[in-house]
Order: sequence, then structure tokens, then C-alpha cells
Amino acid sequence: MAALLVVAFLSFPAYGDILYTGEDIMATTSSPHPVSAAAAASFDSAITALGGGSLITFESAPLGSFSSLTVAPGVTLTGSDLDGNNQTIRDTSNLPGFPTLDGYNTTPGGANFVEVQAGTLTFTFANPIQAFGAYFSGIQTVFFSDTITFSDGSSEQIFIPGAGTSSSAGALSFVGFTDVGKSITSVTLNAGSLSTGADFIGVDDVLFQTVPTTPVPEPGAIVLLLTICVLLALGVRQRYLIR
Repeated sequence: MAALLVVAFLSFPAYGDILYTGEDIMATTSSPHPVSAAAAASFDSAITALGGGSLITFESAPLGSFSSLTVAPGVTLTGSDLDGNNQTIRDTSNLPGFPTLDGYNTTPGGANFVEVQAGTLTFTFANPIQAFGAYFSGIQTVFFSDTITFSDGSSEQIFIPGAGTSSSAGALSFVGFTDVGKSITSVTLNAGSLSTGADFIGVDDVLFQTVPTTPVPEPGAIVLLLTICVLLALGVRQRYLIR
């Protein structure tokens, strides 16, 4: 069972990616999840420091299968499951007796989530982004490890934490990354196939940040600007002293 996150991008100067991950093995959907919540909080703080982001909870999305669905302004969701059928917005688990093995809502007070019955799920951004994170529920790693890959000019890979070989519990994982200076146009979740192993999971509480229209100054440029400001201030002070 596998979940692979692939990021399509356009090349821009960058400072490198920073990753945020956390996993909690879930006995029930209401079990405490301090580790994944801490990762989500750290990611949220990073997004806030970069100027804030946009959250997708799917609460206003229509229930049922979709071929192409606008889930936020400029954000389109597409995908197909392991049988080639459309993926689905649900408000109940497809496996009601064992939702922690299948996926579920993670929005406090909410109900809706995207159920990914293996296959792929793609977020396409009309306005490129430089940060993306989400909760992934029902994650199980039985035959090989779930991974997230993306490129910022070179290939990057991290593991999506999972519930190992346990057959009675799944993992709730938060996975996010910031890649300041990049221009990411799509994010695709690959949850496996019949030939490679397949994982049924939930996706919810997606947080992303659009690339600012005004480029963020590179660290060297910031240092140079501060140096110029100090020199100008010293020059003004010197003129007053001469007078």
C-alpha cells in the first residue's frame, strides 16, 4: 500500500525545501493525534511567516464522484481510482466499520473529505504555489513504505509515516513542505495500484500558499539592503555632526 506525492513545478531560484511530517496510529477517528497536529502547527506557523496561506476543508464541495472539481478559487481537483473511476468527496468512510483503515474527515466540526481509493489525485493551481500540506488518514504501509517526492531542481523524497504491518489500525499523518522561490503548478497524490499495492486513504485540511506577486528578496539582497540603509544613516549623522 503506497501513497506517493508528486509535485510538478517551474524552475525559479530557491532557498531549498523544508519538510513537516508527523504520524499518529489511530485506534479510532477521535483518538488523540498530538504528533501529526504538532507537524501541522509548525507548518501553519511557517506559512504564516511567509505571509499566510489558503485552507481547503472540502466542507462546501458537493458529495459524490467528480471528474474535475473546483475546490478553491484557481484550484482544480482531478483523479481516478485503481479501477479508472473518478475519485469521491464523502462525508462518511467507505469502510464504516474500520474508518481508520480507509480515511475520514479531519476538520474539527466538519464532515467532508476526499476519499482516494488508490490511483491518483491531482491538485492543479492556476496561480503557482510555493508551499503545500495536508492530513492523510488511513495510511497503511504493508509491503513497502509510502513516500512523498517532489523536485526543486533535484529530486527530493520523504516517507509518509504509516501504520506498518498492523491490520487493525491506520495512521493519521500530516505531511507538508515549503519551497520558497519555486513555482509549483500541480501536486499529485499517487496511492498505488493493483499491480504495485493499493491504499485507500482520506485527504483533508489542505493548506497551501500562492507564490507572491512581488518576489521574496534573496538573503544576500536583504543583507545588502540593510548595509545600504546603515551607511545612509551614518552619512546623514555625519553631515549633522559637521554642521
